[in-house]
Amino acid sequence: MAFFFIIGMKFIAWGSERMPGTMRCGDCGTVAQFIRKSGMRFLTLFFVIPVLPLSGVKSLAECPTCGARYDAST
Repeated sequence: MAFFFIIGMKFIAWGSERMPGTMRCGDCGTVAQFIRKSGMRFLTLFFVIPVLPLSGVKSLAECPTCGARYDAST
């Protein structure tokens, strides 16, 4: 009997705090208040189940229209 395990990597983000001020999205051009999120990259089983964290926590700004994510570590 053979078992196949499919592994992958996925960035998982959480949080939904509004950022102060407005920004322009580089992808869709929307000017809006972006959403501050935190997240980590995980090794996943079947590309869904997070198993092992591969990076530290990163701070992101997400466009509310198209979902593009930008580094917000400053």
